[in-house]
Amino acid sequence: LGNPCGKPGDRVMQQAIVQQAVALFESATHSRTTVRAPFEWSEDQSWRDKYARVDDSNRDSLRHKGELRRQQQAQAKTAGDARSPMID
Repeated sequence: LGNPCGKPGDRVMQQAIVQQAVALFESATHSRTTVRAPFEWSEDQSWRDKYARVDDSNRDSLRHKGELRRQQQAQAKTAGDARSPMID
């Protein structure tokens, strides 16, 4: 999971956030209920500079991953699969 469910790559944080979200489904008494997760991604905010960055240092790699993803999606569609697996 990525940004919406916690720090990318932090499975423990992501699992806790998803569990908190599921618990909110059970405990919310009205619509638009909001609960703040008790997490801070990092005291060091340098991750913000790298998150979702596209520049000359990673452009070719991202382009290649995008091409692979589109190929997988086309193959999954041909095979009748609803979704194709994510690329690491």
